[in-house]
Amino acid sequence: MDQIGDLVLFSAVARTGSLAAASERLHVSASGVSRRVERLEERLGVRWVNRTTRSLTLTEPGASLWERCDDILSAVEDAESAVSQVNLDPRGILKFASSDAFALLVAVPFLEAFQEKYPHLRVMLLQGDGPIDMLADGVDIAIRFELPSTASFIVRKLVADPWVVCASPGYLNQHGPISKPADLHDHRCIVIHANGRTTSRWQFSSAERATYDIDVEGVTYGIGLVAREAALSGLGVARLARFLVREKLESGELVQVLEEHMPNDDRSVYAVYPDRQYLPTKVRLFLDELADYMAATMPS
Repeated sequence: MDQIGDLVLFSAVARTGSLAAASERLHVSASGVSRRVERLEERLGVRWVNRTTRSLTLTEPGASLWERCDDILSAVEDAESAVSQVNLDPRGILKFASSDAFALLVAVPFLEAFQEKYPHLRVMLLQGDGPIDMLADGVDIAIRFELPSTASFIVRKLVADPWVVCASPGYLNQHGPISKPADLHDHRCIVIHANGRTTSRWQFSSAERATYDIDVEGVTYGIGLVAREAALSGLGVARLARFLVREKLESGELVQVLEEHMPNDDRSVYAVYPDRQYLPTKVRLFLDELADYMAATMPS
């Protein structure tokens, strides 16, 4: 009797709301998932789910089990972590979510060494610039650039990552210098549009005024990676996260402007993970290694 396996299967069915999606997640045939659901219902004498040709919903007993399922599976994982912590040989799957830009420029280079060091741990990289439901998607760690609004997560600051206003040398030579934020009104600005928000209002600070906003005009270029390429191509002035442009500033391909006018708002890269009594070894090791990597490659 594989009771833990049954809970894992139930968790997948409840999270996805679909036998087919659960079978894909568990790498088991849809018919196999259906048979195991039926066998478990027969063994317990209750019906977990109501199934139609188009939908799957939890029954009242199923919803009651679902409330306890995550805690049970987390306790099992914590127990396994306590054992694996002795030899620091984490195993299993770790789901790590980040933006496309962070995945490409930071996570992938970091994982090259991390996977070699911990070959038995499979890191599943989930990238995307849209919202992610960490609990529903079973994400262990997510990268955020703003503090989450809910108290159900633990937040660890990895590195400071202030905004940088920059342009290519060719653009500045052609269109003139930028010495104060008001000069941006005479320049073509590259505006990011992501997650339904357009960042056409840039914040600055000065000795006389704490902070103030400048509304810039320009062309919208989508996510940060695209805006960076547009700036490198000389298409305008961009405001980008420092991790996105650090190497390009060091190489001289981009030039920072208005540095003394940038606000001291402590914008940072944060690692966010669910609040649990015991932090699994795989999560702790991953966080420690990632923090060390970023401190070495992205010093504050």
